[in-house]
Amino acid sequence: MNDLSNKGLKRHKVGLLAVVGTIYSLTAAGAYGIEDMVPSVGPGLCMVMLIIIPLVWAYPQAFVCAEMGSAIPAEGGPYKWVQETCGEFWGFQMGWWRTLGGYFNTVTFVVLASNYMASAFHLTGTQEYIVKIAFIVVFTIVNLRGIKDVAIVNTIISISILAAFAIVAILGFAHYNQSPVQPFIPEGQSLIESIGYGLAIGMWMYGGMEAMSIMSEELEKPQIIPKALMIAIPLIILTYIVPTTAGLSSIGQWDNWGSEGVSYIDVAREYGGPIFFSFFLIVAVLSNVSLFNGYIASTSRGFFVMAADNLCPKFLVKCDKKRGVPYVGVLSVAVVSFIICQFNFTQLVIITVTMSIFASSLTQISGILRRVRKTHPDGPFKLKVSDGVFIAYSSVPFIIGVIALYLNGTDYFLFGIIGVISGPAAYIIIKKVYGGMTSIDPQRYPINPATKLAPGDILRTGVILVMWAILGIIAIFFFPWYENPAVYAEGYGSPDIFQTFITAIKYLTIAAGVIGIILMIWGKKKDPAKIF
Repeated sequence: MNDLSNKGLKRHKVGLLAVVGTIYSLTAAGAYGIEDMVPSVGPGLCMVMLIIIPLVWAYPQAFVCAEMGSAIPAEGGPYKWVQETCGEFWGFQMGWWRTLGGYFNTVTFVVLASNYMASAFHLTGTQEYIVKIAFIVVFTIVNLRGIKDVAIVNTIISISILAAFAIVAILGFAHYNQSPVQPFIPEGQSLIESIGYGLAIGMWMYGGMEAMSIMSEELEKPQIIPKALMIAIPLIILTYIVPTTAGLSSIGQWDNWGSEGVSYIDVAREYGGPIFFSFFLIVAVLSNVSLFNGYIASTSRGFFVMAADNLCPKFLVKCDKKRGVPYVGVLSVAVVSFIICQFNFTQLVIITVTMSIFASSLTQISGILRRVRKTHPDGPFKLKVSDGVFIAYSSVPFIIGVIALYLNGTDYFLFGIIGVISGPAAYIIIKKVYGGMTSIDPQRYPINPATKLAPGDILRTGVILVMWAILGIIAIFFFPWYENPAVYAEGYGSPDIFQTFITAIKYLTIAAGVIGIILMIWGKKKDPAKIF
């Protein structure tokens, strides 16, 4: 693997508690965000989904991340795992998809934090935007100081969050006056619709299991990440379920919940007095800026590691000589955050989840292939189950991801097509311009003289396009049956927008199918290789 220490990265002594705190802050940092899930799906179904989603989405990914991070503790985490087990092409796709989604995911937390500030202090739109800019500037500066400072700040904030939500839970249960699970789903809404409205938020709430692994080469002992992961997940589940149940059973008003409506803050205001209310409001803001703080670090390392492999522009690999921080990557996250922080919370979440579905699928595939092919010896952590059980359980997120693709909405399915297809297109251009891994190790990463790409890349590009064509064919029949065009007409201000989305999906599906089949046929004859 490419040694990144000579690129300017520095290792830091970070203990188990700090890593647990960072993972917690990267994945949860409190139950904020669930407020928008409650009225969409209903309080009863919300509680069920908060219990089931970690079992079918978070834990299968966490076990793969723990095994892979233990066996291959490399900077870039999932990007390197996929590259080592599936090859350069799929490693690039993983890094590209995850990092693009990461830019949207990072700014989500600034939006949530400013929403709480705006709700509590009745800020105008201009004032709220100034708050967003201030958060971005301050925590960009923290990140420019290095991963150790990021971990310290996030650990302190995580402890404050746990304390604040513990008090909210106690106050809520002490004033229990109604069932927290009634109604199960909103009246007039089907079960499938309810699951669809909340699935993306639920997946987002339990996402980020791999984020700490991306920075593993900056830790003196990266092997502590799997152990920290196993400690952090139960904390995350309890943080979501306990205070949400307490809030619904005391403050009620489930249909008015939201980041800009009724929330845990109202429990603090109603039952905790002015001092605790002020403390909880501060923690609510700090919670989301700690997530922003952590994801600046995680996202900024994405293109940095790819640039070190000659798979991104070389300026992205620049590091600060004193602190060993990839400052260009950090500043790129800040600039993008300035631009897209005007998106609303739900838009950002669904875009993030759509991109992460494909990135996480490649992570799962890499974990399965490592077990089957024995490409790398086991590290200190290995789930003590048979390979068959491991493969079956690790495959469950594929099913959840496909379901989410169709329940997130027609518009986001279309954006997903564009985002995913951008991966192969970017790879072909960047590989030809910068040379990729061939420039570093031509023996291990040869090129096909006929294509100037790695052997099999044409075939793999065809596979992605055909895959999207199959998904698109399903979408063309599913969305007109499932979706309500009036919702899109109201949301976009155009009566024909839904049909425009369907038409765009049809044309992209046809184009992807035709081009994909041609590339697969040509690839099998002139560019044969394993797909993975």
